[in-house]
Amino acid sequence: MSEVVDEQQLPAYPIRAYQLIPHPDDPALVALAIETERGHSLFLATREILEDLGRDLLARAELTPPRNRKPPA
Repeated sequence: MSEVVDEQQLPAYPIRAYQLIPHPDDPALVALAIETERGHSLFLATREILEDLGRDLLARAELTPPRNRKPPA
């Protein structure tokens, strides 16, 4: 499993979009691009990191209640 660090006090911005981009020079890496209101961030990840992140996100999603959204008027 990949290293998980303790939570820190950091500014948080809602994710508007994300994209997984194959690394052009290294097929063992994938770029994870995340767009927020503050701009884009780009992270490089290995297969192992992507697998761990996917499992962690799915586990967190199971614990997170759905948002009650109002339908558009």
